Amino acid sequence: MLKSLQTQLKRASRWLPVALLPFAANAQFNYAPSNAINVAGTYTDLGTNGTAIATANTDDDNSTAQTLPFTFTFNGTAFTQFVLNTNGIIRLGNAAPSSAAAFPTYAQTPELGPISGTNAADVNLIAPFNTDLTAGSAGGTEYRFAVTGTAPNRVCTIQWKNVADKPQAVSATITTVITTQYANFSFQAKLYESSNLIEFVYGTATAGTGTANAKYIAVGIKGSTPTASIVGTKGSTGAWSTTTFLAGPYQAATLANAHNIRQAVLPDPGRTYRFAPTVANDAAVSAVYTLTKLPIPQGVPHAVKALITNNGTAALSAQTVTLDVTGANTFNNSQTISSLAPGASAVVTFAPYVATATGTNTVTVSVPADGNNANNSASVSQAVNTSTYSYADAVAPSSAVGYPPSATLGDVAFLNRYTASGTSLNVTQVRAFLVDAGTGAASSVGKTVYAVVLNPTTGAVLGRSPNYVIAAADVAGTGYTSFTLSTPVAVPVNTDFLVGIAQAYQTGQTTQYYALGVQTENPLRTNTYYLASITNPGAPVDIATGTTPVTYRPMIEAVTTSTSAPACTPVSNLAASAVTLTGATLTFTAPAGTSGYTVTYAIGSGTPVTVTPAPTGSPIVLTGLSSGTSYTVSVVASCAAGANS
Repeated sequence: MLKSLQTQLKRASRWLPVALLPFAANAQFNYAPSNAINVAGTYTDLGTNGTAIATANTDDDNSTAQTLPFTFTFNGTAFTQFVLNTNGIIRLGNAAPSSAAAFPTYAQTPELGPISGTNAADVNLIAPFNTDLTAGSAGGTEYRFAVTGTAPNRVCTIQWKNVADKPQAVSATITTVITTQYANFSFQAKLYESSNLIEFVYGTATAGTGTANAKYIAVGIKGSTPTASIVGTKGSTGAWSTTTFLAGPYQAATLANAHNIRQAVLPDPGRTYRFAPTVANDAAVSAVYTLTKLPIPQGVPHAVKALITNNGTAALSAQTVTLDVTGANTFNNSQTISSLAPGASAVVTFAPYVATATGTNTVTVSVPADGNNANNSASVSQAVNTSTYSYADAVAPSSAVGYPPSATLGDVAFLNRYTASGTSLNVTQVRAFLVDAGTGAASSVGKTVYAVVLNPTTGAVLGRSPNYVIAAADVAGTGYTSFTLSTPVAVPVNTDFLVGIAQAYQTGQTTQYYALGVQTENPLRTNTYYLASITNPGAPVDIATGTTPVTYRPMIEAVTTSTSAPACTPVSNLAASAVTLTGATLTFTAPAGTSGYTVTYAIGSGTPVTVTPAPTGSPIVLTGLSSGTSYTVSVVASCAAGANS
């Protein structure tokens, strides 16, 4: 069963790139996917500022060479000119993009566009929104550039204003026409002096009035060869905030998506894609791994993890990484990575914290300022509540998954792993974000699914809901569908459990459907997201470490009730004062019913030293410390024999 699940895992997703391409750019092209980020921003129309760029028409035309206001270095060359093409792309230098490859030929074939494996002729390209474009529905289609700021920190903004994507056939073999998805749209490319930073900034779009469908847009930058490129990718139903960046080019065989759009999913004004050159010292917070919904007391203490990547060309040593939890609860902890080679990554695990108040936390991980400060921190919003576990954030799904029909495996479930870390609990419901990614026999509507709770080691079914037939209202994209278990599942304290959604296999079924919404998480955290056969139970497969690892997190939540009180209430308002060369004084607010405390201190992640005899109250004086050294201190309250916070 394990081999079969892993073998078919790559077929389980739709609209989602499931394989990372090796980044084999030449040495002069010093941009990398790891230095490309997607952030919210502000779109400011150029108005009448700067210089209008003349073209003979608004359909498939190039401008003359335009003079840059400063020298911009890209792909190892200092450029002073660019040529604009009306199809959302510029070429640096005085040569124009070729007319044969100015845009993808068909609506869903980005591998036939300028950033493709077959196009070696077009080089030094910057493509904020490359497709077959023409005049938009609003008046005043225009191309313009302007410079702002003062040397040596000027910015050149190049703008396409009031354009629209033209109707196109799906492909050379599928002549169905994909109608205009964005009837009017404006966007910009920004080139930064000295830093050679590139930004794509997107304005307000107006939806087309024809049939909604996926259209594949080429978004990215390209150096001297197809492999010296970085491309943006997202599913057509995914919000623009879900766009991720991969080593290009766009290729049908290895890349499932381009930057897909659909008239129902418009860009949020100011959405910004940023491409930063590689520098010597660049520590990046690549991912923050935490619960976005944290139930108390069931889910605490909770430990946040973060993926730190060395995006620079120099090795890092003694790299400090800091966690700050603010909002309804507060917590701070720092860890040190002893060394990190260029291109390497490390997962940092912070000391666990106990949230005591419901409300919203902001979980932020940061590294000190360095040569590229755009990636030095990342934040996740965390809803502290009394019942629900979740890893998904508040945005819509970026894609969908479904398992290929298999008579051997039968019913197959996508699952998330959670932990009863604070108290024993009952799992009462499973919630899932259902979607419909197909039509006809491939539609999710009318298909049968059900919720399950599994043993994470054996895959044994601990509980399930009744069968449920998906209705149109369930896949409207408005929220989660709740599945109530036939009998609540009891989970002991300090025990992991899997919750998931199973697809019911019907004898003779051959058509795959995609019913479960997922969000991009790249790279996936391990020991968190799984596949398992319900018909033929066996050890669940970790989708982050299988033979075909993927980059999606299932949007599945567990609804629970605590069945025991936490052993003790932790201390609050812990603080250090009166710090000397060899000591410090700890103060805190003691909870009711506490009989004593276990106090430990350690250097970084070293072996903790326990204070003896055990203190009985605040303040606590620490002695024998080393000057110039940072310590992590823990105060654990005791309230009964063997019971601790």
